Amino acid sequence: MAVVRASRLLLLSLLLTPFLASAPGLAEDGLALLQRIAQGSRQLTYSGTFVYRSGGKVDISRIAHSQSGGVEMERIEALDGSPREVLRAGGEVKCFFPEEQLLIIENRLSQRGFPSLLPAGLGSLPEHYAIRSGNQGRVAGVKSRAVLLEPRDDLRYGHEFWIDEASGLLLKANLIGGHGETLESFAFTQVKIGGALEQGALKPHFDKERLRVQQVRATEMKSDDMGWSFRTLLPGFRKVAAMKRQTSPENPESLHVVFSDGLGSISVFIEPGGPGGEADAVSAVGPLNVYRRQVGDHRLMVMGEVPALAVKRLGDGIERRRK
Repeated sequence: MAVVRASRLLLLSLLLTPFLASAPGLAEDGLALLQRIAQGSRQLTYSGTFVYRSGGKVDISRIAHSQSGGVEMERIEALDGSPREVLRAGGEVKCFFPEEQLLIIENRLSQRGFPSLLPAGLGSLPEHYAIRSGNQGRVAGVKSRAVLLEPRDDLRYGHEFWIDEASGLLLKANLIGGHGETLESFAFTQVKIGGALEQGALKPHFDKERLRVQQVRATEMKSDDMGWSFRTLLPGFRKVAAMKRQTSPENPESLHVVFSDGLGSISVFIEPGGPGGEADAVSAVGPLNVYRRQVGDHRLMVMGEVPALAVKRLGDGIERRRK
C-alpha cells in the first residue's frame, strides 16, 4: 500500500472552459503562455495549498518550491488521510510514510515536478493540439489567463490551464476526456508567489532516523542496450528517458522507458516473470489507463494519462530485439 500511495503522491509532485476566440494569432499566444508555465514552474519560488481530484478521490496537499544554484527544491505534504510527504532536490525524490515507518528514495533520471510541463516538447504541440488562448479569470484570488488544448487525434486527452500572467505559475489544470468531461483536476486554493519561504518549509517534518529506508536504484540506458524494440511509436511522443530500475535487492530489475509529447506521458515497465499465456488486459484507474501484456517470459505494463487506445497501440508494438 505504501508503494501505491507513493506513486499517487509522486503524481501530485509531477502535475477551464472559458469563452475562446479562434483567431490564428491566439494559437501563438497560447503556446507562449505554455512556455511561460514550463519555465515558471521550475524557476519560481512559491508555496500554497492545492486540491487534486481524480475519479472519486480528492487529495488536499501543501507545496513549497524554490530554486537555488540551478537545483530545484520542492516539498509536498498531504493534509488529509494518513500522513505522508515528498521531498525533491534536483533528481533525488524522497517519499516519507511515517505510519509504515518507511522512507522511499529514488534518483529520477526524468525530472518532472508538479505542476510542470516538459519544455523540450512544446514546440511540436500545435501539430497534435489546437491551442487557444482564453479569457481572464481568478484562481485562488490571483488574476489568471486560460489556455485550452484540444487534441487533433484520439491518442491524447485535452488540457485546460489557468496561468498567472504576472509570474507564469500554473494555478489550475483540468484533464479533459473525449466527451468534454473533466477526468482530473488540480487547483490552488491558496498561493504565495515570490519572496522568501517560511523557515523549514523545505525540510522533512518526520523523524527520518526511525524509518526503514527503501532505495530505488535507477541506471540510465542507451536505446541500443535495452534489448527491446518499440515498433509502433505514437505521433508526437518521443522517448525522454530509459533506465533500469530495482525497487529493492530482492526484486528483479525492470526496464522503465518514458515517452512524452510535452503534456501527456506514457511509462513502459518490462520485467522478467509472469505465467505464460496470460491474457492481455486494459484497465483504468481514473484517467490512468494501464495495458498489461505477457511477452514470452517477460511482463509488460504500459501506463499513462492518455486514452486506452494509446497505451494498447504502443504496447502491442513492443517486442524482444533479435540478436
